[in-house]
Amino acid sequence: MRRARAAAALVSGALLFGMSIVGFAAGPPDAPQADPKRYRATGVIRSFGPDRTYVNIAHDEIPGYMSAMTMSFWPARKEQLDALVVGDRVAFEFTEAEDARRILATIGKRP
Repeated sequence: MRRARAAAALVSGALLFGMSIVGFAAGPPDAPQADPKRYRATGVIRSFGPDRTYVNIAHDEIPGYMSAMTMSFWPARKEQLDALVVGDRVAFEFTEAEDARRILATIGKRP
């Protein structure tokens, strides 16, 4: 009988310990999320999506993020793209959303 109780206590303790590790790793549910990393880049506008819902930019290397290539970026506010045209050289900052879309924080023409 003692062995059964000891085994049950050991299993219960292991389960509680495991649950506490999982809870600790996830953090408290009301913990604030860290600000997303912001990246800075330069590039040339190649095209716009329908109704300017996004912009395709051939960008230079983005250190710590991506080699030079053409990618789509979504404006945080639609008016961010109003003054821009295909062929404009731009400087921009963006963050990556949870769904992997790249959201423009800032974008502007560059000489």
